[in-house]
Amino acid sequence: MSAPEAVRTSRAALFACLAAGFATLLDATVVAYTAPSVSQSLGATTAGVQWFLASYSLTFGLGLVPAGRLGDAFGRRGLFVGGMVTFLLGAVASAFAPSIALLVAGRLLQGLGAGVISAQVLGVIQDIFHGSARVRAFGAYTAAGALAAIIGPLLAGLLLWLAPVELGWRLVLLSSAPFAIVAIWLGVRSLPNEPHGAGSTGRSTGRTAGLDLPGIALLGAIVVMVTLPVIDPGMPLPAILAVVGGSAILIAALVGWERAYARRGRLPLFAPQLLRSHGFVTGNVVALLWFGSLVAFSTVTTVYFLQGHGIPALVIAAAFVPGSLARMVASRSSSKFFDRFGPRIVALGLGVEMVCLLLVIGFTFVWEGWGLFVAAAILQIALGFTGGMIEPPLRAITLGFAPPTLHGVAASFLQLTQRLSATFFVALATGVILGAGGALSLEGLRIAVGICVVAVAGAIVAATRRSLRRPAPVLPAISVDAPA
Repeated sequence: MSAPEAVRTSRAALFACLAAGFATLLDATVVAYTAPSVSQSLGATTAGVQWFLASYSLTFGLGLVPAGRLGDAFGRRGLFVGGMVTFLLGAVASAFAPSIALLVAGRLLQGLGAGVISAQVLGVIQDIFHGSARVRAFGAYTAAGALAAIIGPLLAGLLLWLAPVELGWRLVLLSSAPFAIVAIWLGVRSLPNEPHGAGSTGRSTGRTAGLDLPGIALLGAIVVMVTLPVIDPGMPLPAILAVVGGSAILIAALVGWERAYARRGRLPLFAPQLLRSHGFVTGNVVALLWFGSLVAFSTVTTVYFLQGHGIPALVIAAAFVPGSLARMVASRSSSKFFDRFGPRIVALGLGVEMVCLLLVIGFTFVWEGWGLFVAAAILQIALGFTGGMIEPPLRAITLGFAPPTLHGVAASFLQLTQRLSATFFVALATGVILGAGGALSLEGLRIAVGICVVAVAGAIVAATRRSLRRPAPVLPAISVDAPA
């Protein structure tokens, strides 16, 4: 393939990835706006609302690793399209759900599809782009998410304002469907289907990874187990002890299984080649703490202003648009920040985010209601800018420690840690802010944001470790520029 053809091919593939990212991230930006309407329409309990808000991230994370491995071994186009179809079916099932249980089931299905999609998107970017071009491609992906964060909430607010309560939230949950259909069409036309590194036979020249489904199932069970006390903070002592004991047994079983699976010559969920890399592990710790706290903060502030003070969803969405625009601008310039500051840009951005979160807590002692809302909206601009500045370099740095034959596995594992973290932090923060009987208070908001502050502080500590500041090994890849 000539250089101009390679550039055109890489751009077409990137546009398909951006369309998919936009569809899945649009869904993630609108769900918090529907929580009060879902609770009213379906008579959902506080625990039901928590599962509704957190379930998507759970199956999103669990679907990533097997999908990433299958993409590495057999090509990404078929899995991309299959994931988009699953995502679309989940959206339809959620929108027409007659009960909170079926709504959560639809969200679980939709999250699974999103996980399959995301594994292919990040795998394609890893396969095609290298060096600064990879940072630019990740920057474009983050910008697509920022655009979704602008359009999604505005669309959700408009639909919830115009439509009756029973219909509005259903239309919002369907809002990603048209974009999913477009992404399917682009994926069929544009994505490569040959495994990365395939030879003339079309088969991958790297090691074919097993799926390690038992390891994934055990990890999912652990996440659900440790989330149960968060969903139901009033659990009696015997039940809490049972959860602690069950979690310990599951962790021991996971460790034993992973060791046995590796001894049989298979690639376990916690791939030794990746876990032996201190840079990869450190990057995952940073992403886990940062992403979980970010999603939790966005969710609790939206729910607080919607349900606690009755501020219209359209007003909240409009007020947070400048923050999303700042995120888009910063993500498109992230490679320049990275070229100037190197890996230090991650810790610098996290420091700014922690200051912003502390200011939110401080403002709760001065204002409440509309005054606090205006202050939070202004701080969202700084949070959006730093988020766009952090995410592309963090992804590029962390995934740069992965060998080419494990691009999909590494990208999936990174997303897995983020999504499982989001499941836990969203459930924890919403449980704190909703409190007993769904009553919201400033004290609950302070504690919820304080949890996010602690998580970001931990991310800063990890980001300053020497292992993340060391350059990743130079890995062979197709060096084709992403569109600037």
